[in-house]
Amino acid sequence: MSARAPGRGVVGLAAGGTGGHLFPAEALARELLARGHGVVLYTEERGARFGRALEGLTYLVLPARSLAGGIPGKLAAAAVIARAAAAARADMKRRGVAVVAGFGGYPSFAPALAARTLGLPLLLHEQGTRLSLANRQLLRFADRVATSFAGDGGAPEGARATFVETGNPVRASILEAARAPYPSLAGDGPLRLLVVGGSQGAAVFGRVVPEALLALPEHLRTRLRLSLQYRGDDAAEVELRLRSAGVDVELRPFFDDMAARLRDAHLVLTRAGATTIADLLVVGRPAILVPIPQGGSREEQRGNAEALERLGAGWCMREDAGGFTAAALAARLEDLFTAPALLAGTAAAAARLGRPDAAARLADEVEALLRARAARGRVAP
Repeated sequence: MSARAPGRGVVGLAAGGTGGHLFPAEALARELLARGHGVVLYTEERGARFGRALEGLTYLVLPARSLAGGIPGKLAAAAVIARAAAAARADMKRRGVAVVAGFGGYPSFAPALAARTLGLPLLLHEQGTRLSLANRQLLRFADRVATSFAGDGGAPEGARATFVETGNPVRASILEAARAPYPSLAGDGPLRLLVVGGSQGAAVFGRVVPEALLALPEHLRTRLRLSLQYRGDDAAEVELRLRSAGVDVELRPFFDDMAARLRDAHLVLTRAGATTIADLLVVGRPAILVPIPQGGSREEQRGNAEALERLGAGWCMREDAGGFTAAALAARLEDLFTAPALLAGTAAAAARLGRPDAAARLADEVEALLRARAARGRVAP
C-alpha cells in the first residue's frame, strides 16, 4: 500500500455481531470512505450475516466467544480471544491500519487488544446511556471515548480517555426518514402504531399487545393501523383476533422497510436497545419503551428507557417490575391516542435529542486521532 498524506490512514472498526453494534460501525465506515480513508471492519460470524450492511465494505470475520460460563468458560474465551487478536494484529500490520474504533460487544476485544500491542490509538464508541461491559473493560486501553449522550457513561474516576459526545450514527435510510415531519394526528383519522421487538425478539409483545388493543374503546380500536413484528407460532391466530375486532393489522416476523414505518408512525412500542433509541431520536418519534428484563443488556436498556422518559422523549414500562401488562398498556395507549398534543410534543422532544450528524462527528474524532498520530511521526506505511 502506498504512503498516505499526514493525517490519513486505514481505519480499523471493531463491532460485535448484533445490529446495535454493527449498524453504527457501518455508518462510520461509509462516512470515512466518503472522506477518502481506507476502512476494514472486524466482526464475527453473526455480524457477517448482515449482508446489506456490509455491502461494499472490506471486512474480516474473527473467532469470538463470550466470557460467560465460569472459570472454564473464561479460559476457553481467553484462548479464542488470543487467536482472534493474533489474526487481527497480522491483518492490521498488512493493511497499515493507523487507528482502531471499537463499537462494543465481546467480539471487539480482540481487535482492541491487537491495536494496543501495535501502539495504535483506540477510540471506543458507546451506544447506550452507560458504558457497556465490553467498553468498560477496554476503557484502560482507550485514548478517546465517544458517547451517544452527554456525560461519561458512568466511567470510573481516573479514566484516562477523553470523553466526547458525538451521538450514535444511524443508517442512511433513517436519515432519509428524518426529513419527514411528525404525521398529523387529529379528528378521526388513522392511528399508526408500530410494534417491534428488537434483535433479541419480544415474545411478551405477542401476549400483551393484542390483549391491550382488544381492550381499547371501539372508537380508538377501529382507527388503528398496526404494524406488528411478531415471530410466534400463533401469529396467524393473533392476526385473526385483531382483524375480527376491527384492527387494521399487518403482522410479519420481520419488516425490511423499518425506516419508512418509523417515518409514518404516530407512536412506537419497542425494546430500548441503543440503535432503536438512536433511530427514534433522529426521526423524532414518541415511543413506549419496554427494556429487556434478562440478559447482559438488562441494565443498559433500562438506563436508556429511563433516560428518555426523564428527558420527555418517551415512556418507560418495565416488564420486570410488573408494569407491562395488557391493562396497563391499554390505559397508556388510550391516554396517548386521545392526547395528540402530548404525542406531538414528545416527538419534538425526541427530535431535539437526535444527532443526525453523529457519523460525521465520529469521523471527525477518528481523523483527530489520525492527525495526532501523524504529528508524532508514526503514520503507517
